[in-house]
Amino acid sequence: MVLDELGEPIIGANIVEKGTTNGTITDMDGNYSLTVNDLKKAVLQASFIGYNTIEESVKGRSTVEIKLSPSVVNLGEVVAIGYGTQTRKEITGSVANITEKDFNQGVTREASDLLQGKVAGLNIASGSGDVSSSPQIRLRGTSTLQNDQGPMIVIDGIPGGDMSTVAPSDIESISVLKDASSAAIYGSRSAGGVILITTKRGSGSKTQVNYDGYVALSSLANKPDLLTADEWRSYATSVGQSEQAKQFDQYGASTDWFDEISRTGFSQNHSLSLSGGSSKSNYRASVNYLKNSGVIRDNEMERFNFRFQFQQRAINDRLRIGLTGAATILDYNPTYGYNFVLAYNMLPVFPVKMSDGSWYENVGYDLGNPVHNIEANTRENKTNSYYGVGDLQFSIIEGLDIKASLYKSRRLNEYSQYYDSTTDAGRDDGGYAYKRSQTYDKDMMEWTLNYDKTFNDVHKVNGLLGYSWEENMFSEFTAANRNFTTDMLGANKLQAGQDLRPDDVTSQKNEYRLISMFARAHYSYAERYMITATVRRDGSSKFGTNHKWGIFPSVSAAWGISQEAFMQDVDWINDLKLRAGWGVTGNQDGLKPYKTLELYGASDKYYDSGSWLTGYKINQNANPDLKWEQTSMLNIGLDFQLFNGRLGGTVEWYDKRTKDMLYTYTVPSPPYLYREMMANVGDMKNTGIEVLLNLDAIRTKDFSWNTTLNMSHNKNEVTSLSNDNFTTTRIYAGDAWIRGSSGGTTHVVEEGRPIGQFYGWRCDGIDADGKYILYDKTGDGQISEDDRDYIGDAQPDLIFGWTNSFRYKAIDFSFFFRGSIGNDVLNHVRMAYAQPGYLIGSNALDDPLTYQLKEVPKYCSLYIENASFVRLDNVTLGYTFNTKKLNWLDKARIYVTGQNLFVITGYKGLDPETNMGRNDGLAPGVEDREFYPKARTFTFGVNLTF
Repeated sequence: MVLDELGEPIIGANIVEKGTTNGTITDMDGNYSLTVNDLKKAVLQASFIGYNTIEESVKGRSTVEIKLSPSVVNLGEVVAIGYGTQTRKEITGSVANITEKDFNQGVTREASDLLQGKVAGLNIASGSGDVSSSPQIRLRGTSTLQNDQGPMIVIDGIPGGDMSTVAPSDIESISVLKDASSAAIYGSRSAGGVILITTKRGSGSKTQVNYDGYVALSSLANKPDLLTADEWRSYATSVGQSEQAKQFDQYGASTDWFDEISRTGFSQNHSLSLSGGSSKSNYRASVNYLKNSGVIRDNEMERFNFRFQFQQRAINDRLRIGLTGAATILDYNPTYGYNFVLAYNMLPVFPVKMSDGSWYENVGYDLGNPVHNIEANTRENKTNSYYGVGDLQFSIIEGLDIKASLYKSRRLNEYSQYYDSTTDAGRDDGGYAYKRSQTYDKDMMEWTLNYDKTFNDVHKVNGLLGYSWEENMFSEFTAANRNFTTDMLGANKLQAGQDLRPDDVTSQKNEYRLISMFARAHYSYAERYMITATVRRDGSSKFGTNHKWGIFPSVSAAWGISQEAFMQDVDWINDLKLRAGWGVTGNQDGLKPYKTLELYGASDKYYDSGSWLTGYKINQNANPDLKWEQTSMLNIGLDFQLFNGRLGGTVEWYDKRTKDMLYTYTVPSPPYLYREMMANVGDMKNTGIEVLLNLDAIRTKDFSWNTTLNMSHNKNEVTSLSNDNFTTTRIYAGDAWIRGSSGGTTHVVEEGRPIGQFYGWRCDGIDADGKYILYDKTGDGQISEDDRDYIGDAQPDLIFGWTNSFRYKAIDFSFFFRGSIGNDVLNHVRMAYAQPGYLIGSNALDDPLTYQLKEVPKYCSLYIENASFVRLDNVTLGYTFNTKKLNWLDKARIYVTGQNLFVITGYKGLDPETNMGRNDGLAPGVEDREFYPKARTFTFGVNLTF
């Protein structure tokens, strides 16, 4: 039997024979039964959510009773790290682990949705309400100028994975390797951190069937406040344009164009899994179906995930064979962003359809019927992903294992687009068709040798040696045509178009190879003194001739202070550990294949032998010195657990330095043959503090309350952009384009400033004549480019997440807030549409500026707004039924969840949380004209275990 601290039986506790997959779970009375391989030598590991994992030696007994003690942080919990696992107590680096009990609930598409707001320092931003888009992820700030891709994804030990290939219901835990000392084992691809996803495995002799399902309804959480038909008519009268308004107001319509392009979104998810095994084997197979309908009518996503895992032991358990296969079939329709521009501009007195049922069309600048676009046009993506993994692990001697893994994956993507000739999108082309086909292949082989031994119960030694070989290939084919006689065939008969242009058919292919050797050594003395060192040597075909190989070392140590003799009488401190680590990681994402080579590209036409032929000339300079970006990080952390496990947490400080940043520089020609060249030049730093606090406030037999708060502060600064050979004083980024005004930039990247620095004119408001009051920085009496200044920062001062979980008998309730403080956002929508310049021919926001402004809008600090916010992101109420009297049903739970229920903010736009990746990530913090508003979602779900 397994008991809790009150002597009550624990239902569903996991019991596993250590070192095997042989295990089971306790029944409704807390009892378990397990057949072990050796009654004298067997060791049982018992675990349950919210309790410390303990080990109990069987020592020949046939009955073993186990008592678990509660814990805020389970120090015995096994946590995934790079190429292995460790218990929390042994970890010397900065590793955050989130298990299934802490995952976000409701509509979750992939692992990032489960993690959002749960890990200090991990910023997961949903910059769009599009159900086909993935959140953007940054760990401990931006650290590159080349479109920061965020952390590398590792799925069940396979690096470079895609989150969409794993259904959330198949995920058991997620580890985030936050510092360089823990991530350096992945070398030149881990500068943005590493996210390790561990999927569920079968165990025990009992066959188990699980069903998880939900249905959800979504609606627009916020939409722009545009002039209604009556307000537009009133405005026209107030400015003396009643007669001119009659040419538009001929239909007696009153149309809310955002209402017309939006809808109530419906989502459903169904997951079914079968798992089981014996003392020698285990298996799990699952299928997941997810369909999300976005709140904008052309936005859909449908996905099937299939996964199968099998493990078999042989040769007296010395050999373990594992097979994993997974397939994902994904169809999705991203929304056509320009429809939002049309919805802003179309007058509310225009109808959607005429009285005869035909579509209303108003041909003009930024005018067109967005509903017609949605109904008649198509943008379809079809993606098929497959991968298989086979691994063999053999125990050479006790504690020494060798493992070989083979991996093969293929992802196929087909995109098809057709813009009907009668719509705004396709009218000018007479119908426009486009198709694209892409193939991504990955082959990988890895060998590892692992040694794990404990001497005299106090000296624990672990060593790892590894070799990795990986090859990636990408190919693409595109074709387009225009001027179709009929729209009936869509993009399915490109040859029917009559306007094929020279660049309409393209194809490309590239590939690169990565070969690596890596090692790790870990030593622990009585869980008191621990040290870990790693090194990885990466060779990549992407790198230049002079830098084909790179070395990435790390070292970290921890002191278990609470294990010292002088701490034994300090009863209120249960665990106290000081950690420090340093390491070097790399980033090669910004370096595409062949960037180091001199390449030729198509140039002008030339005439030869009666024909016009395409000429070729050099369009890329060779750079044999190109290499990975290099990030070093110093991390110091303190882990603690106090007051009999009631209060636990972590405080961390880090200093993260990136050098050799890749960027494309302008170079003189001659001596170079092309005017631009990519080089490793820039430097950047991020420094920050992270805090995680977990309070087990109340724990009784019938009622419990647990609260968790995480906070992080990061300061980003570009420290260098030039060297002796490649120089630039500033990089201007972003687009301040406004109708009627010449375009400009919104951001600047320069030394001493952060990524996301807004740069423009300072404005003190609008004067009595409706003109901007702009600050004359130079004092020359003129407003010019020289008067631009630093007017805001898109980087937040603080991001946080706060979770509260309650349980009363069979009822569970939780709510989750997250937010940020101190970040600015450019309200580009207000800048473009809160002005009367194109009234009454186009609509405008019902905003004070619409009535006050008397000149063409200008990008300035008036539109840079404090976007600090607090969002009630998730509220869940659940009930678990008593199935003790049902021998066919182990668990039954129903729940309701509300997501994105409200946002507290002073920001005037649709949502203060915006895209972090505009303009390669150099112009974040902008609500642009095509911003897809987010949804408010309500979910009803059920979890069943048979």
